[in-house]
Amino acid sequence: MTLHAQTSDPVLDPRTLRDAFGAFPSGVVAVAASVKGQLTGIAASSFTSVSIDPPLVSFSISTTSSTWPLLREADRLGISVLADHHDAVCRQLAGPREERFAGLPFRVTENGAVLLDEAVATYDCSVHEEVVAGDHVIVLLQVHEVGGGDGEHPLVFHRSTFAKLHRDDLDPSRLDGRINGAEVDRDDQRPPAETPAEASDQNKEDAA
Repeated sequence: MTLHAQTSDPVLDPRTLRDAFGAFPSGVVAVAASVKGQLTGIAASSFTSVSIDPPLVSFSISTTSSTWPLLREADRLGISVLADHHDAVCRQLAGPREERFAGLPFRVTENGAVLLDEAVATYDCSVHEEVVAGDHVIVLLQVHEVGGGDGEHPLVFHRSTFAKLHRDDLDPSRLDGRINGAEVDRDDQRPPAETPAEASDQNKEDAA
């Protein structure tokens, strides 16, 4: 039997690792709630969908966050997907806690979730589970209600700055395949397209 010496992975440079993480673009959300009458919220670029059944989403938050210990006390958390004109809103949510909601149009649900009016999409959630992962906490949220706002396209966060979606040179058709190991959702409720013969027969009936 041949023994192989175990070698440890080289220590990754934190700056290099941050740059590599930043190469992956993401959206940005506001995670917000009214806790004991106080508006509390953060901006997060780690939001992602997790499960359809049960309905779960997630985001991660630094273990050094001073806001999360307050937010996690809320019965419900509001997730608002920021629109592409919300770059200033994101900077505001990342600023001093007492100024994060100044002048922003939002509503507070009966359960205390705070949702921005001009978001692309909104989620009314509660904490399902927290998983400590290194220097962050992965927060799994159960979705109780979803909605939309006045925003059309999402804000993009890439390499520590903001960007917008541009689709001019892309194939506009929906993907027919699998993502994350599952079939891409298609609207199966739509009636099947008519064949030319069927369309012709229908036109004759209408004219009769």
